[in-house]
Amino acid sequence: MVGVGGILAIALALSIFVNTQVVERYYLRRQTGYVEAAGQRLEALIGRGMEPEEGAQALEEAEKVLVVWAANTSDYDGLSEELREKFRQKGLGFQKFWLWDQDYISAVRDGRKFRLYRQDKLNYGILVEYIPLGENLYAVAAIVPEAGDFVRIVNGFGLALYALSLAAAMAFIWFLVRHITNPLGRMEEFARGISRREYGELEVRTGDELETVAESMNRMSRDIQEYQRRLLDKNREMEELLDNVAHDLKTPIALIGAYAEGVRDELDDGTFVETIIRQNRKMALLVERLLDLSRIGQREYLQEEVALDRILLGHLEEQRILTEQRELEINTNIASGAVVSGNEELISAVFSNLLSNAAKYAERGCVEIALTPRDGRYCFRISNEFCGEMDLARIWEPFYVGESSRNQALTGTGLGLPVVKKIAERCGYQTDCGRDGSRVWFEVVF
Repeated sequence: MVGVGGILAIALALSIFVNTQVVERYYLRRQTGYVEAAGQRLEALIGRGMEPEEGAQALEEAEKVLVVWAANTSDYDGLSEELREKFRQKGLGFQKFWLWDQDYISAVRDGRKFRLYRQDKLNYGILVEYIPLGENLYAVAAIVPEAGDFVRIVNGFGLALYALSLAAAMAFIWFLVRHITNPLGRMEEFARGISRREYGELEVRTGDELETVAESMNRMSRDIQEYQRRLLDKNREMEELLDNVAHDLKTPIALIGAYAEGVRDELDDGTFVETIIRQNRKMALLVERLLDLSRIGQREYLQEEVALDRILLGHLEEQRILTEQRELEINTNIASGAVVSGNEELISAVFSNLLSNAAKYAERGCVEIALTPRDGRYCFRISNEFCGEMDLARIWEPFYVGESSRNQALTGTGLGLPVVKKIAERCGYQTDCGRDGSRVWFEVVF
């Protein structure tokens, strides 16, 4: 605010200086040019042979000047009185008027001479241009108002306007500062709250850029909250993952250790080595599935034309022995020529995990498998009987196993469905699952 007041004060000082020192001189220079132009026009009229009376009358009608003349003479006093009298006859009285001999000499020598006669107490001056033409000396006169009083009035108004402008500027700046600083204060407190993990809604209704910034800060706050929520979820999932990995590795490691000690102590009845190998394979499978989960989001996969029906039929053949052992009936409805753009390795993993999941957990009866077109895409659906408890909200989580008893004969690693979900998210496939009575179904739309 002090800076604005200083700028206004400097502007006022410059205005007063210009009005006092420049305006009057500038106006006098303009009037001198005006009178000089009138004199040049008079010279042109007389030069064309016009009589002095006609030339003077024509110039007075066209310009705001008076023109008189007198015959050249060395009697400067007489010449001066004659010119003054002729001006008086035309209605222009001089309080002060005198043709100095040096003015006459300058006019004769230079072709023209200007003289300003200030009239005391009349607040104006008379600017006269003396022009010698032939045998006569012409005098072209114009009134020049005194600018001093006018300048003082203007400066007075300037001071008053400055005071009003300063007051208005201070009031406007005070309002503007409050308009800006109040929202900025709320924004600062809002930012501090975010640093303290205290989230809320920033209310700024100014209808300008400040409101836009406030809306951006609110979006940022919501994004941070969402990011933190996801981070907490990821941390929770990671903790659960570590717990599950530790749980699933604990038993095989303990068994391997125990049976290895038995072999060392020569207690092997012929099954110890086979048990060690079986538990080692189980750990290797778990590690491989964990690596699959990690690689899916990191590797680059080649996109190509993939025949879904061919891959699906191949995996059905691989699962045939297990399904026959479990006496499961397989009903299929597979569209031929089902081709999509994708990666064969990833699509193969989707089919393998879903078929393996059904083969392990189907309790009895029929496993229904379908691959059919849907809205320009292909939908894979698999369903089977399952009467156990199952939390569909957690079905895609790592290490979640629907078989509550964790029967080792049936239970896998608990990573098959998470692998399917991760692949679907990576490739843009749609996944879904649900229950229809005692039947559980899974869908993937390619």
